Amino acid sequence: MKKSRDNGFTALEILTILFLLGIVFYGIAPNFGTHSSKVKTQVHEANIKRIEGAAQLYRLDVGTFPTRVEDLISKPEGVLKWRGPYLDYHPANPLTPGPYQIDSSGKVK
Repeated sequence: MKKSRDNGFTALEILTILFLLGIVFYGIAPNFGTHSSKVKTQVHEANIKRIEGAAQLYRLDVGTFPTRVEDLISKPEGVLKWRGPYLDYHPANPLTPGPYQIDSSGKVK
C-alpha cells in the first residue's frame, strides 16, 4: 500500500496559517478599543445637547433655567409654569462616574 501525503496538512502548514491569522488579529484588535471610546464620546456629546436643549425649553416655559437635571424630568416644588417633562430620564454619563449637572446658565458641566 502506498501512503498519500495529500490526506492532511503538515505541522508547518498549520503553524504558517496560525501565524498569518495572528498577524491579522494583531492589526484588527487595537481598533476595537478606539471605536468604543469614540462611541462613548459621541453619546456624551449627544446627552449634553439633549439636556441643554431641554433646559432651554424649561427656561421658555418657567422663565429661569433649572437648577438640577431632575427638574427636567419631574416638576419641582414651587414652579408654576412647568409644562414638562422635558426629559424622559436622567441620561448616564458614559465618560465619568456620576450624573450630569447643570449650571445657572443651562449648560451641562
